[in-house]
Amino acid sequence: MLKGILDRLHAPKTNACFCTLAIHAAYRRRAQLLVADAPNVPWIVFTDEPKDFVDLPVTAIRHEPAGPMAIDFMTKIWTTGNGRGAPAYHDKRFVLQAALKEFDTAIFIDADSRIISNPHLPRFRPGIAVDKSLRTAISGHLSRYGKARRPAFEELAVQLSSNADSLNSARWCSEALFAITKDGNESKFFDAWARGAEFLSSRDLFTGEGGVIGLAAAFAGWTVDYRSLTKLVASTQHEGHGPKTS
Repeated sequence: MLKGILDRLHAPKTNACFCTLAIHAAYRRRAQLLVADAPNVPWIVFTDEPKDFVDLPVTAIRHEPAGPMAIDFMTKIWTTGNGRGAPAYHDKRFVLQAALKEFDTAIFIDADSRIISNPHLPRFRPGIAVDKSLRTAISGHLSRYGKARRPAFEELAVQLSSNADSLNSARWCSEALFAITKDGNESKFFDAWARGAEFLSSRDLFTGEGGVIGLAAAFAGWTVDYRSLTKLVASTQHEGHGPKTS
């Protein structure tokens, strides 16, 4: 027991940061609260108004969205929106890439989340770590939620892996809170994510971000880690419930 305590005391500090997207006022307000919940952990925020974060311990970087944000689903993308859309924020990959230039691990957390207790950050395994509450293959998730998306995902799977059956092995990754840790294959992961985002957008498909992340992780050769984030997930609350404009 004593040896275990000493090992923890002398273990190297986790070289990690939190990151999030805060595009439009509703999400900037929520991100301000989120960052203040964990002021002792490094933060990187991609936002359309960096000045809103000048009084917070955060690196705020101006970002022009490449994909639809919440307000677009509420006001423009009527086939998906009408106040009921579930946007896929593929721009998350950009803030993760920026964070990984400075840190070994980047932990993305949705701006409409709160950290309710002091987060303990473990030593992350290389690759991707996700919330274990959604533990299923992409095929299984599509069977339950949005069967109409399956043909597009089958085509994307063939493009990335030459085999639509990869939907049965690649995991659907909950995207509200997940971590990426460098191992040299992260460029493959982000390249596949970019290809997936462009592919779905070209078909006017704006949901399914977790499936794209799962296919990208498989493309990078990563095994999904369901354990490392358990304590952090338990210390957070996610508002969810779709796009917000207020």
